[in-house]
Amino acid sequence: MDQVNDALMSAKEASSVNSEWQSNPKLRRDCLFALANELEKYDHDMAQVESLQTGKPLNDSLYEVRDVIDCLRYFAGYCDKIYGQSQQLGYTHLFTIREPFGIVSLITSFNYPLLLTSWKLAPALASGNCAILKPAPQTPLSSLMLAHLATDLLPPGVFNVLPGSADVSQYLIDKTDKTSFTGSTRVGQDIMRRTADYLMPLTLECGGKNAVIVCEDADMTKAVQHIAMGAFSNAGQNCCAISRVLVEHSIYDRFLHELKENIQNSWKATLDVKKGEEDKYNLYGPLIDEQQYTNVLNSIQSYLSSPFIVGEIKSKTVTSGYFIPPTIYAHVPDNTPIAVEEIFGPVLCILKPFYSLNEAIARVNQSRYGLASAIFSKDIKKVHKAISGIKAGYVWANTYNIMPPSLPFGGRKLSGIGKDLGLSALNEFSFEKSVMMDFS
Repeated sequence: MDQVNDALMSAKEASSVNSEWQSNPKLRRDCLFALANELEKYDHDMAQVESLQTGKPLNDSLYEVRDVIDCLRYFAGYCDKIYGQSQQLGYTHLFTIREPFGIVSLITSFNYPLLLTSWKLAPALASGNCAILKPAPQTPLSSLMLAHLATDLLPPGVFNVLPGSADVSQYLIDKTDKTSFTGSTRVGQDIMRRTADYLMPLTLECGGKNAVIVCEDADMTKAVQHIAMGAFSNAGQNCCAISRVLVEHSIYDRFLHELKENIQNSWKATLDVKKGEEDKYNLYGPLIDEQQYTNVLNSIQSYLSSPFIVGEIKSKTVTSGYFIPPTIYAHVPDNTPIAVEEIFGPVLCILKPFYSLNEAIARVNQSRYGLASAIFSKDIKKVHKAISGIKAGYVWANTYNIMPPSLPFGGRKLSGIGKDLGLSALNEFSFEKSVMMDFS
């Protein structure tokens, strides 16, 4: 743990009350803008690294890197705009100020290594904290490269990256002032138990079993395209991946037919793409490792019904890669394990049809999770009814999985506590202090 202690010591020096990092928001703003600009110079190199460690297609990695750049710039603009509130009562002045916690530990998942880092790092630094990042053991490379780019741009001790096992995470959680975690619900619960004795502030972005409602008046082509992308991009390794679809009874067969055509004509799991055909298919790579591959296969094999659709795998390296094709089940009862448990792979359940919007909303809310959801309908009244009724942290209407940095992201129930992104993320990484001054 010598390296961990070294990182903690350097962060402690950089986060002292009198440090320029805490007291000078213009410095933080300029540093974050500089880091975004530096990353932009090397966006293709970073995308190559991201693809190398995750297996995702290069185009997907490039989109991810550009989202990271946007995120850094968004929070850079907030550095000198973190306000409190004030009130004057006679000679008594009441006000609040927001202060950084000090040293924060950031623990990220393997599925979007660099993007998840930016979601936490940018607001943490903008708020005046120093950050120690512990990336997932499968995917440390892009985080280390980001730290390398930041070496001459950020003051010493402000940002450290410490790859390692769960022991590193546990040690950091015990020694820092705030933890922000993205990963499984089980690990999130373990972190809460670990910090219960001293009530550490936590942000936990955990699992999901996300559901989409498709009404009979939906734009069918649009719904099918967004659902396929939401379910199978990044091989389903996405906290917001669509796992359950509820389709109105009158369009159920038509939806299945169009979804089948979409998967058979547009989706392919492969690493071999001919030049000029990069945009012909929605491509995705293998699952992250053997353990995840085995977990997803077990979920598929435990469900006794045959899949309605199985997609295509074409790859010369398929024997050495953890590929699973898009796998879709139809007429799935709500209470079967495959429709209840998070799978984190390219498996989609089309549940039994619904007959009223109230029924559909109630069935969406049966899940123990509450991360993301969506409704496809041209009727704005239906859309607002679903938005109000669905118990999830993020609800889309007629689209899916678009996440601008200005909109807070985070779930409820077993999907976690707290928010990444948006103004809410700045509040997550700062403490609100109340002040009363009386000069009467």
